[in-house]
Amino acid sequence: MSGAWSITAFVLAILLAIMLHEAGHFVTARRFGMRADRFFLGFGPTLWSIRRGETEYGVKALPLGGFVRIIGMLPDDERLPSAIDAAFDDLGHGEPDAQASVAGVDWAERLDTRLRERGTPADVSERIVRRMRGSATDPTDVEAMRRLFHEVVVTEVDDTGRVGDLRHRLLYGDRDRFFHERPAWQRAIVLVSGSVAHFLIAIAVLIGAYAFLPQWTGTMTTTVAEVAVDSPAADAGLQPGDRVVGVRQLRSDDYARLRDEIRAQPDRPIDVHVVRGDDELVLTMTPEATELASGEVIGVVGFAPEPEFERMRPVDAIERALVGQPELGSPGGFVPMVTGSLQALGTVFSPSGIGDILSQAAGQQERSLDGAVSLVGAASIAGQLGDTSTGLVLFLGLIAVVNVFIGIFNLVPLPPLDGGHLAALGIEGSVNQVRRLRGRSTDYRLDPRALSAVAVPVLAILAVIVLALLWLDITDPIRLG
Repeated sequence: MSGAWSITAFVLAILLAIMLHEAGHFVTARRFGMRADRFFLGFGPTLWSIRRGETEYGVKALPLGGFVRIIGMLPDDERLPSAIDAAFDDLGHGEPDAQASVAGVDWAERLDTRLRERGTPADVSERIVRRMRGSATDPTDVEAMRRLFHEVVVTEVDDTGRVGDLRHRLLYGDRDRFFHERPAWQRAIVLVSGSVAHFLIAIAVLIGAYAFLPQWTGTMTTTVAEVAVDSPAADAGLQPGDRVVGVRQLRSDDYARLRDEIRAQPDRPIDVHVVRGDDELVLTMTPEATELASGEVIGVVGFAPEPEFERMRPVDAIERALVGQPELGSPGGFVPMVTGSLQALGTVFSPSGIGDILSQAAGQQERSLDGAVSLVGAASIAGQLGDTSTGLVLFLGLIAVVNVFIGIFNLVPLPPLDGGHLAALGIEGSVNQVRRLRGRSTDYRLDPRALSAVAVPVLAILAVIVLALLWLDITDPIRLG
Protein backbone atom coordinates (compact mmCIF):
# COMPACT_ATOMS: atom_id res chain seq x y z
CA MET A 1 0.00 0.00 0.00
CA SER A 2 1.58 3.27 -1.13
CA GLY A 3 1.95 6.34 1.05
CA ALA A 4 -0.82 8.29 -0.70
CA TRP A 5 -3.25 5.39 -0.48
CA SER A 6 -2.35 4.92 3.18
CA ILE A 7 -3.16 8.54 3.99
CA THR A 8 -6.47 8.31 2.11
CA ALA A 9 -7.36 5.06 3.85
CA PHE A 10 -6.45 6.56 7.23
CA VAL A 11 -8.70 9.59 6.70
CA LEU A 12 -11.60 7.39 5.60
CA ALA A 13 -11.05 5.07 8.56
CA ILE A 14 -11.17 7.99 11.01
CA LEU A 15 -14.33 9.38 9.41
CA LEU A 16 -15.92 5.93 9.65
CA ALA A 17 -14.85 5.69 13.30
CA ILE A 18 -16.45 9.08 14.02
CA MET A 19 -19.70 7.96 12.42
CA LEU A 20 -19.68 4.73 14.44
CA HIS A 21 -18.97 6.74 17.59
CA GLU A 22 -22.03 8.88 16.96
CA ALA A 23 -24.01 5.81 15.91
CA GLY A 24 -23.27 4.36 19.35
CA HIS A 25 -24.91 7.38 20.98
CA PHE A 26 -27.75 7.36 18.46
CA VAL A 27 -28.66 3.69 18.64
CA THR A 28 -28.56 3.48 22.43
CA ALA A 29 -30.52 6.74 22.84
CA ARG A 30 -33.21 5.48 20.48
CA ARG A 31 -33.23 2.09 22.19
CA PHE A 32 -33.98 3.76 25.52
CA GLY A 33 -36.76 5.91 24.05
CA MET A 34 -34.91 9.22 23.81
CA ARG A 35 -35.49 11.47 20.80
CA ALA A 36 -32.38 12.04 18.69
CA ASP A 37 -33.44 14.52 16.05
CA ARG A 38 -30.10 15.17 14.31
CA PHE A 39 -27.24 12.88 13.20
CA PHE A 40 -24.51 14.77 11.35
CA LEU A 41 -20.95 14.18 10.21
CA GLY A 42 -18.88 17.36 10.54
CA PHE A 43 -19.61 20.88 11.73
CA GLY A 44 -20.42 24.23 10.16
CA PRO A 45 -22.71 24.87 7.19
CA THR A 46 -24.85 21.95 6.05
CA LEU A 47 -23.83 20.47 2.69
CA TRP A 48 -26.52 17.81 2.49
CA SER A 49 -29.26 16.43 4.71
CA ILE A 50 -32.29 14.21 4.56
CA ARG A 51 -35.05 13.54 7.08
CA ARG A 52 -36.11 10.02 7.91
CA GLY A 53 -38.83 9.81 10.51
CA GLU A 54 -38.02 12.10 13.42
CA THR A 55 -34.30 12.32 12.63
CA GLU A 56 -32.41 14.53 10.17
CA TYR A 57 -29.24 12.95 8.80
CA GLY A 58 -26.61 15.01 7.02
CA VAL A 59 -23.07 16.13 6.25
CA LYS A 60 -21.57 19.48 7.16
CA ALA A 61 -18.74 21.41 5.56
CA LEU A 62 -16.00 20.82 8.15
CA PRO A 63 -15.28 17.09 8.64
CA LEU A 64 -13.76 17.65 12.09
CA GLY A 65 -16.02 15.29 13.98
CA GLY A 66 -19.71 14.63 14.20
CA PHE A 67 -22.64 14.93 16.54
CA VAL A 68 -25.98 13.47 17.53
CA ARG A 69 -28.42 15.86 19.17
CA ILE A 70 -30.37 14.11 21.89
CA ILE A 71 -33.31 16.19 23.03
CA GLY A 72 -33.22 17.22 26.67
CA MET A 73 -29.46 17.62 27.00
CA LEU A 74 -29.81 21.39 26.54
CA PRO A 75 -32.09 23.55 28.68
CA ASP A 76 -33.85 25.25 25.75
CA ASP A 77 -34.85 22.07 23.90
CA GLU A 78 -38.53 22.08 22.91
CA ARG A 79 -40.86 19.20 23.67
CA LEU A 80 -42.95 17.83 20.80
CA PRO A 81 -46.67 17.31 21.49
CA SER A 82 -48.74 14.37 20.28
CA ALA A 83 -49.27 14.08 16.53
CA ILE A 84 -52.89 15.26 16.77
CA ASP A 85 -51.99 18.30 18.88
CA ALA A 86 -49.15 19.17 16.52
CA ALA A 87 -51.53 19.00 13.55
CA PHE A 88 -54.04 21.33 15.21
CA ASP A 89 -51.29 23.66 16.41
CA ASP A 90 -50.31 24.10 12.74
CA LEU A 91 -53.82 25.38 12.06
CA GLY A 92 -53.71 27.97 14.82
CA HIS A 93 -56.41 26.85 17.25
CA GLY A 94 -57.86 29.80 19.06
CA GLU A 95 -57.29 32.20 16.17
CA PRO A 96 -60.24 33.77 14.27
CA ASP A 97 -59.67 31.88 11.03
CA ALA A 98 -58.98 28.50 12.61
CA GLN A 99 -62.58 27.31 12.36
CA ALA A 100 -62.58 27.20 8.56
CA SER A 101 -59.27 25.32 8.35
CA VAL A 102 -60.25 22.72 10.89
CA ALA A 103 -63.65 22.24 9.30
CA GLY A 104 -62.03 21.60 5.92
CA VAL A 105 -59.48 18.98 4.94
CA ASP A 106 -56.35 20.81 6.08
CA TRP A 107 -56.39 19.11 9.47
CA ALA A 108 -56.12 15.68 7.80
CA GLU A 109 -53.26 16.75 5.56
CA ARG A 110 -51.40 18.26 8.49
CA LEU A 111 -52.05 15.16 10.57
CA ASP A 112 -50.61 12.97 7.83
CA THR A 113 -47.49 15.18 7.77
CA ARG A 114 -47.03 14.93 11.53
CA LEU A 115 -47.56 11.17 11.45
CA ARG A 116 -44.86 10.77 8.82
CA GLU A 117 -42.45 13.04 10.76
CA ARG A 118 -42.76 10.71 13.72
CA GLY A 119 -41.72 7.73 11.62
CA THR A 120 -45.13 6.28 10.84
CA PRO A 121 -45.07 3.93 7.81
CA ALA A 122 -46.99 5.32 4.83
CA ASP A 123 -49.67 2.61 4.87
CA VAL A 124 -50.28 3.02 8.62
CA SER A 125 -50.48 6.81 8.27
CA GLU A 126 -52.99 6.48 5.44
CA ARG A 127 -55.19 4.14 7.48
CA ILE A 128 -55.13 6.45 10.51
CA VAL A 129 -56.03 9.53 8.46
CA ARG A 130 -58.74 7.66 6.52
CA ARG A 131 -60.38 6.42 9.72
CA MET A 132 -60.12 9.87 11.32
CA ARG A 133 -61.81 11.46 8.32
CA GLY A 134 -64.58 8.88 8.30
CA SER A 135 -65.29 9.06 12.03
CA ALA A 136 -64.75 12.75 12.88
CA THR A 137 -68.21 14.30 13.41
CA ASP A 138 -66.95 17.72 14.51
CA PRO A 139 -63.29 18.47 13.64
CA THR A 140 -63.49 21.72 15.59
CA ASP A 141 -64.01 19.81 18.86
CA VAL A 142 -60.38 19.32 19.86
CA GLU A 143 -61.09 17.07 22.84
CA ALA A 144 -63.30 14.80 20.75
CA MET A 145 -60.62 14.64 18.05
CA ARG A 146 -58.02 13.71 20.66
CA ARG A 147 -60.20 10.88 21.95
CA LEU A 148 -60.88 9.64 18.44
CA PHE A 149 -57.19 9.80 17.54
CA HIS A 150 -56.32 7.78 20.64
CA GLU A 151 -58.86 5.09 19.74
CA VAL A 152 -57.63 4.86 16.13
CA VAL A 153 -53.92 4.72 17.05
CA VAL A 154 -54.52 2.07 19.72
CA THR A 155 -56.13 -0.22 17.12
CA GLU A 156 -53.72 0.55 14.25
CA VAL A 157 -50.33 0.61 16.04
CA ASP A 158 -48.92 -2.23 18.13
CA ASP A 159 -47.99 -1.49 21.73
CA THR A 160 -44.44 -2.63 22.55
CA GLY A 161 -44.59 -1.15 26.02
CA ARG A 162 -41.46 0.91 25.35
CA VAL A 163 -41.17 4.64 25.79
CA GLY A 164 -40.43 6.19 22.43
CA ASP A 165 -42.02 3.47 20.30
CA LEU A 166 -44.35 4.54 17.47
CA ARG A 167 -47.52 4.41 19.56
CA HIS A 168 -45.89 6.50 22.31
CA ARG A 169 -44.58 9.06 19.81
CA LEU A 170 -48.00 9.47 18.21
CA LEU A 171 -50.08 9.63 21.39
CA TYR A 172 -47.76 11.38 23.83
CA GLY A 173 -45.04 13.10 21.82
CA ASP A 174 -41.88 13.66 23.89
CA ARG A 175 -43.38 12.79 27.25
CA ASP A 176 -40.70 10.95 29.29
CA ARG A 177 -38.33 11.10 26.29
CA PHE A 178 -36.02 13.93 27.33
CA PHE A 179 -32.48 12.83 28.18
CA HIS A 180 -32.70 13.82 31.85
CA GLU A 181 -36.04 12.00 32.23
CA ARG A 182 -34.58 8.59 31.53
CA PRO A 183 -33.03 6.42 34.29
CA ALA A 184 -29.43 7.23 35.20
CA TRP A 185 -28.14 3.85 34.03
CA GLN A 186 -29.64 4.39 30.58
CA ARG A 187 -28.10 7.86 30.32
CA ALA A 188 -24.73 6.43 31.38
CA ILE A 189 -24.88 3.76 28.66
CA VAL A 190 -25.73 6.39 26.03
CA LEU A 191 -22.80 8.55 27.11
CA VAL A 192 -20.25 5.74 27.21
CA SER A 193 -21.43 4.06 23.99
CA GLY A 194 -19.36 6.36 21.77
CA SER A 195 -16.12 5.29 23.45
CA VAL A 196 -17.25 1.67 23.44
CA ALA A 197 -17.66 1.94 19.66
CA HIS A 198 -14.01 3.04 19.37
CA PHE A 199 -12.88 0.17 21.59
CA LEU A 200 -14.83 -2.37 19.53
CA ILE A 201 -13.34 -0.93 16.33
CA ALA A 202 -9.83 -1.30 17.75
CA ILE A 203 -10.41 -4.89 18.86
CA ALA A 204 -12.01 -5.84 15.52
CA VAL A 205 -9.13 -4.27 13.57
CA LEU A 206 -6.53 -6.06 15.68
CA ILE A 207 -8.28 -9.42 15.38
CA GLY A 208 -8.52 -8.92 11.62
CA ALA A 209 -4.84 -7.99 11.39
CA TYR A 210 -3.72 -11.01 13.36
CA ALA A 211 -6.16 -13.53 11.91
CA PHE A 212 -5.96 -12.70 8.21
CA LEU A 213 -2.49 -11.22 7.70
CA PRO A 214 0.78 -13.15 8.08
CA GLN A 215 2.54 -12.14 11.30
CA TRP A 216 6.24 -11.89 12.01
CA THR A 217 7.32 -14.85 14.11
CA GLY A 218 10.20 -12.95 15.71
CA THR A 219 12.84 -14.70 13.62
CA MET A 220 14.58 -13.82 10.37
CA THR A 221 15.02 -16.02 7.31
CA THR A 222 18.29 -16.51 5.46
CA THR A 223 16.87 -14.81 2.33
CA VAL A 224 18.39 -11.41 1.55
CA ALA A 225 15.86 -8.55 1.54
CA GLU A 226 18.14 -5.53 1.03
CA VAL A 227 21.79 -4.90 0.31
CA ALA A 228 23.36 -1.61 1.45
CA VAL A 229 25.03 0.49 -1.23
CA ASP A 230 28.89 0.45 -1.15
CA SER A 231 28.87 -2.24 1.51
CA PRO A 232 31.12 -5.34 1.55
CA ALA A 233 28.09 -7.42 0.59
CA ALA A 234 27.33 -5.18 -2.42
CA ASP A 235 30.98 -5.17 -3.50
CA ALA A 236 31.01 -8.98 -3.38
CA GLY A 237 27.90 -9.16 -5.60
CA LEU A 238 25.26 -10.20 -3.07
CA GLN A 239 21.74 -9.51 -4.38
CA PRO A 240 18.23 -9.30 -2.88
CA GLY A 241 16.60 -12.72 -3.18
CA ASP A 242 19.84 -14.63 -2.59
CA ARG A 243 19.63 -17.23 0.17
CA VAL A 244 22.61 -17.43 2.51
CA VAL A 245 23.32 -21.05 3.35
CA GLY A 246 26.81 -20.91 4.88
CA VAL A 247 29.56 -18.69 6.28
CA ARG A 248 33.07 -20.10 6.18
CA GLN A 249 32.77 -23.72 7.31
CA LEU A 250 29.40 -23.20 9.00
CA ARG A 251 26.34 -24.49 7.09
CA SER A 252 22.94 -23.61 8.59
CA ASP A 253 19.41 -22.48 7.83
CA ASP A 254 19.39 -20.49 11.10
CA TYR A 255 20.00 -16.84 10.29
CA ALA A 256 21.06 -16.01 13.87
CA ARG A 257 23.95 -18.53 13.73
CA LEU A 258 25.12 -17.26 10.33
CA ARG A 259 24.93 -13.64 11.52
CA ASP A 260 26.99 -14.42 14.61
CA GLU A 261 29.63 -16.10 12.45
CA ILE A 262 29.89 -12.96 10.29
CA ARG A 263 30.04 -10.69 13.33
CA ALA A 264 32.92 -12.73 14.76
CA GLN A 265 35.17 -11.90 11.76
CA PRO A 266 35.70 -8.09 11.68
CA ASP A 267 38.21 -6.99 9.01
CA ARG A 268 38.85 -10.62 7.97
CA PRO A 269 37.96 -11.95 4.50
CA ILE A 270 35.31 -14.66 4.67
CA ASP A 271 33.54 -16.90 2.18
CA VAL A 272 29.75 -16.58 2.18
CA HIS A 273 27.85 -19.39 0.45
CA VAL A 274 24.60 -18.29 -1.22
CA VAL A 275 21.98 -19.97 -3.39
CA ARG A 276 20.80 -17.94 -6.38
CA GLY A 277 18.21 -19.72 -8.47
CA ASP A 278 19.53 -23.22 -9.06
CA ASP A 279 23.17 -22.29 -8.45
CA GLU A 280 25.24 -22.10 -5.29
CA LEU A 281 27.82 -19.30 -5.28
CA VAL A 282 30.74 -18.48 -3.00
CA LEU A 283 31.14 -14.72 -2.42
CA THR A 284 34.17 -13.39 -0.62
CA MET A 285 33.65 -10.28 1.51
CA THR A 286 35.42 -8.54 4.39
CA PRO A 287 33.13 -7.50 7.24
CA GLU A 288 33.65 -3.91 8.33
CA ALA A 289 34.66 -3.50 11.98
CA THR A 290 31.83 -1.71 13.82
CA GLU A 291 31.81 -0.75 17.50
CA LEU A 292 28.59 -1.23 19.41
CA ALA A 293 27.38 1.00 22.23
CA SER A 294 28.59 -1.66 24.64
CA GLY A 295 32.13 -1.29 23.29
CA GLU A 296 32.11 -4.66 21.52
CA VAL A 297 33.55 -4.66 17.99
CA ILE A 298 31.70 -6.78 15.42
CA GLY A 299 31.90 -7.40 11.70
CA VAL A 300 29.16 -6.03 9.42
CA VAL A 301 28.77 -6.85 5.71
CA GLY A 302 25.68 -4.71 5.00
CA PHE A 303 22.64 -6.79 4.14
CA ALA A 304 19.23 -7.19 5.77
CA PRO A 305 17.37 -10.51 5.82
CA GLU A 306 13.67 -11.03 5.17
CA PRO A 307 11.56 -11.60 8.29
CA GLU A 308 9.71 -14.86 8.72
CA PHE A 309 5.90 -14.63 8.62
CA GLU A 310 3.14 -17.12 9.36
CA ARG A 311 -0.62 -17.02 9.83
CA MET A 312 -2.04 -17.35 13.32
CA ARG A 313 -4.77 -19.61 14.56
CA PRO A 314 -8.05 -17.76 15.33
CA VAL A 315 -7.74 -18.40 19.07
CA ASP A 316 -4.18 -17.08 19.12
CA ALA A 317 -5.22 -14.07 17.03
CA ILE A 318 -7.95 -13.14 19.52
CA GLU A 319 -5.59 -13.57 22.45
CA ARG A 320 -2.90 -11.39 20.88
CA ALA A 321 -5.49 -8.79 19.87
CA LEU A 322 -6.48 -8.45 23.52
CA VAL A 323 -3.15 -8.75 25.37
CA GLY A 324 -0.72 -8.04 22.52
CA GLN A 325 2.83 -9.08 21.76
CA PRO A 326 4.48 -5.77 20.80
CA GLU A 327 8.01 -7.16 21.19
CA LEU A 328 7.56 -8.80 17.80
CA GLY A 329 6.93 -5.48 16.06
CA SER A 330 3.28 -6.28 15.34
CA PRO A 331 0.36 -4.13 16.54
CA GLY A 332 0.08 -4.24 20.30
CA GLY A 333 -2.98 -5.62 22.02
CA PHE A 334 -6.01 -3.74 23.25
CA VAL A 335 -5.06 -3.82 26.93
CA PRO A 336 -1.53 -2.44 26.39
CA MET A 337 -3.01 0.25 24.13
CA VAL A 338 -5.42 1.32 26.87
CA THR A 339 -2.55 1.52 29.35
CA GLY A 340 -0.42 3.46 26.87
CA SER A 341 -3.26 5.89 26.10
CA LEU A 342 -3.79 6.61 29.80
CA GLN A 343 -0.08 7.27 30.24
CA ALA A 344 0.00 9.47 27.14
CA LEU A 345 -2.97 11.52 28.36
CA GLY A 346 -1.29 12.04 31.71
CA THR A 347 1.92 13.15 30.01
CA VAL A 348 0.52 15.36 27.26
CA PHE A 349 -2.03 17.20 29.39
CA SER A 350 0.21 17.71 32.39
CA PRO A 351 1.59 21.26 32.86
CA SER A 352 5.04 20.09 31.74
CA GLY A 353 3.58 18.26 28.74
CA ILE A 354 1.62 21.30 27.57
CA GLY A 355 4.70 23.44 28.13
CA ASP A 356 6.83 21.10 26.00
CA ILE A 357 4.33 21.22 23.13
CA LEU A 358 4.22 25.01 23.19
CA SER A 359 8.03 25.26 23.40
CA GLN A 360 8.39 22.91 20.44
CA ALA A 361 5.83 24.90 18.43
CA ALA A 362 7.75 28.12 19.22
CA GLY A 363 10.99 26.55 18.05
CA GLN A 364 12.60 26.70 21.48
CA GLN A 365 12.81 22.93 21.88
CA GLU A 366 13.40 20.02 19.51
CA ARG A 367 10.40 17.89 18.77
CA SER A 368 10.28 14.53 20.50
CA LEU A 369 9.85 11.57 18.15
CA ASP A 370 7.65 9.81 20.69
CA GLY A 371 5.59 12.89 21.54
CA ALA A 372 1.99 13.78 20.74
CA VAL A 373 0.68 14.28 17.20
CA SER A 374 -2.54 15.61 15.76
CA LEU A 375 -4.68 13.58 13.36
CA VAL A 376 -2.73 15.30 10.56
CA GLY A 377 0.48 13.94 12.04
CA ALA A 378 -1.08 10.50 12.45
CA ALA A 379 -2.08 10.59 8.77
CA SER A 380 1.51 11.46 7.86
CA ILE A 381 2.76 8.49 9.87
CA ALA A 382 0.18 6.30 8.13
CA GLY A 383 1.59 7.44 4.79
CA GLN A 384 5.11 6.52 5.85
CA LEU A 385 3.97 3.10 7.07
CA GLY A 386 2.49 2.46 3.63
CA ASP A 387 5.96 2.46 2.15
CA THR A 388 7.32 -0.27 4.48
CA SER A 389 7.38 -4.02 3.88
CA THR A 390 5.04 -4.64 6.80
CA GLY A 391 3.00 -1.53 6.08
CA LEU A 392 -0.50 -2.99 6.21
CA VAL A 393 0.00 -4.67 9.59
CA LEU A 394 1.53 -1.51 11.09
CA PHE A 395 -1.17 0.65 9.46
CA LEU A 396 -3.92 -1.39 11.08
CA GLY A 397 -2.08 -1.12 14.39
CA LEU A 398 -2.07 2.68 14.01
CA ILE A 399 -5.82 2.69 13.33
CA ALA A 400 -6.35 0.65 16.49
CA VAL A 401 -4.12 2.92 18.59
CA VAL A 402 -5.92 6.07 17.39
CA ASN A 403 -9.33 4.58 18.15
CA VAL A 404 -8.28 3.49 21.64
CA PHE A 405 -6.85 6.94 22.37
CA ILE A 406 -9.99 8.73 21.14
CA GLY A 407 -12.15 6.38 23.19
CA ILE A 408 -10.12 7.00 26.36
CA PHE A 409 -9.91 10.74 25.70
CA ASN A 410 -13.70 11.01 25.38
CA LEU A 411 -14.06 9.54 28.87
CA VAL A 412 -11.95 12.23 30.53
CA PRO A 413 -14.30 13.64 33.22
CA LEU A 414 -14.39 17.19 31.90
CA PRO A 415 -17.20 18.82 29.89
CA PRO A 416 -17.91 19.02 27.02
CA LEU A 417 -16.48 15.50 26.64
CA ASP A 418 -18.68 12.47 27.20
CA GLY A 419 -16.77 11.82 30.41
CA GLY A 420 -17.75 15.27 31.64
CA HIS A 421 -21.44 14.43 31.22
CA LEU A 422 -20.80 11.12 32.98
CA ALA A 423 -19.17 12.99 35.85
CA ALA A 424 -22.18 15.32 36.05
CA LEU A 425 -24.44 12.27 36.11
CA GLY A 426 -22.42 10.83 38.97
CA ILE A 427 -22.59 14.08 40.93
CA GLU A 428 -26.35 14.31 40.45
CA GLY A 429 -26.78 10.70 41.52
CA SER A 430 -24.66 11.17 44.64
CA VAL A 431 -26.48 14.35 45.68
CA ASN A 432 -29.89 12.77 45.10
CA GLN A 433 -28.85 9.71 47.11
CA VAL A 434 -28.01 11.95 50.06
CA ARG A 435 -31.29 13.83 49.59
CA ARG A 436 -33.18 10.54 49.55
CA LEU A 437 -31.60 9.50 52.85
CA ARG A 438 -32.68 12.82 54.33
CA GLY A 439 -36.21 12.38 53.10
CA ARG A 440 -35.99 15.17 50.55
CA SER A 441 -36.94 15.19 46.86
CA THR A 442 -34.51 13.55 44.47
CA ASP A 443 -34.86 15.98 41.58
CA TYR A 444 -31.49 17.69 41.90
CA ARG A 445 -29.84 18.55 38.59
CA LEU A 446 -26.59 20.37 37.89
CA ASP A 447 -27.10 23.81 36.45
CA PRO A 448 -26.13 23.64 32.73
CA ARG A 449 -24.47 27.01 33.19
CA ALA A 450 -22.03 25.42 35.63
CA LEU A 451 -21.09 22.80 33.05
CA SER A 452 -20.64 25.52 30.43
CA ALA A 453 -18.39 27.45 32.80
CA VAL A 454 -16.08 24.42 32.93
CA ALA A 455 -16.43 23.53 29.26
CA VAL A 456 -15.26 26.92 27.96
CA PRO A 457 -11.74 26.85 29.50
CA VAL A 458 -11.39 23.13 28.65
CA LEU A 459 -12.19 23.88 25.01
CA ALA A 460 -9.75 26.79 25.05
CA ILE A 461 -6.91 24.59 26.33
CA LEU A 462 -7.74 21.85 23.82
CA ALA A 463 -7.79 24.40 20.99
CA VAL A 464 -4.33 25.69 21.94
CA ILE A 465 -2.89 22.16 22.09
CA VAL A 466 -4.51 21.09 18.82
CA LEU A 467 -3.32 24.20 16.98
CA ALA A 468 0.21 23.78 18.34
CA LEU A 469 0.31 20.13 17.25
CA LEU A 470 -1.08 21.02 13.82
CA TRP A 471 1.64 23.63 13.42
CA LEU A 472 4.29 21.09 14.41
CA ASP A 473 2.89 18.40 12.12
CA ILE A 474 3.00 20.82 9.20
CA THR A 475 6.33 22.53 9.83
CA ASP A 476 8.24 19.75 11.60
CA PRO A 477 6.53 16.41 10.85
CA ILE A 478 7.71 13.25 12.57
CA ARG A 479 9.76 11.07 10.25
CA LEU A 480 9.99 7.33 10.85
CA GLY A 481 13.31 5.66 10.48
